[in-house]
Amino acid sequence: MSKASFVQVDGKTRYFDPWLRDTHLTYTVTKHYESFETPFQTIDVFEAEGWGTVLALGGVTNVTDRDESGYHEMLAHPALLAHPNPKRVLIIGGGDGGTLREVLRHPEVQRAVLVDIDGEVIRCAREYFAQCAVALDDPRAEVIVGDGLAYVEQAAAAGDLFDVILVDSTDPVDAAVELFTENFYRHCKHLLRSGGILVPQSDSPTFYLDRVAHVVQTLQGIFSHTRLYLGQVTAYPGGVWAYTAASDSLDVGQTFDGSGARVRALEPQLRYANGPFIAAAFALPTYVQRGLRGESGGALPSLGDDPKYFKV
Repeated sequence: MSKASFVQVDGKTRYFDPWLRDTHLTYTVTKHYESFETPFQTIDVFEAEGWGTVLALGGVTNVTDRDESGYHEMLAHPALLAHPNPKRVLIIGGGDGGTLREVLRHPEVQRAVLVDIDGEVIRCAREYFAQCAVALDDPRAEVIVGDGLAYVEQAAAAGDLFDVILVDSTDPVDAAVELFTENFYRHCKHLLRSGGILVPQSDSPTFYLDRVAHVVQTLQGIFSHTRLYLGQVTAYPGGVWAYTAASDSLDVGQTFDGSGARVRALEPQLRYANGPFIAAAFALPTYVQRGLRGESGGALPSLGDDPKYFKV
């Protein structure tokens, strides 16, 4: 139960978000709004010292006022800027609305469909995260409470097509497990127009490099071009988060060079991302490169990984 994550310490309420068995991100709670169970997950909403409002799903941080822009901007903008004309966008998950907000900053987008399995996440976003939920009522947006896996299967069978698909899911637990499978990714591919791009959030390269490698390797078996890139999300395990851009037509890491009229028009609206930063995000640390290749030294970097590379 998520309520077990709230603990009284020295007269203050703390919320413990587990990163590893013995490592947690600890919030000092200044106001507790809600804690409840849905058919899909536990939901906690609270105010935290230094973080603003926090939304935790399944006992782990999903959104905070402090750093939500870093996650949402980096999930959305690399693909939308690399695509020459992203008119139709599908978001699987993302019920908080932040990714939808970033998608609709692009004037080329004519239709954006958001499918989240848990309507309570959308309700909490409207009540507690107005800066994220602002796009939920945009006339270009269609918000569906439903199973994302079922949606892509049915939409693919119906011949629907999108230019960009973004998978804004939780970690591969509970209802999100199926969103990390080859079957799901293949259905997404069938929904992409020629030149289309799929980007699923891909977990923590610091603590869960095996999960990251699984996403990349699965997509490599489906798409011609697959590129991992990284961004900062302070409240997520390790503070660095991974995303994978996959396409049969575009190598997103090569297509986008950080310049151009579209990115210049977008930059004043953003808090985190900018053209040069997005272009640099495709440069990967050595241990991540090794992990993707299945080589030794692909775990959390330490002096013991590969001593010959360290002057000690």
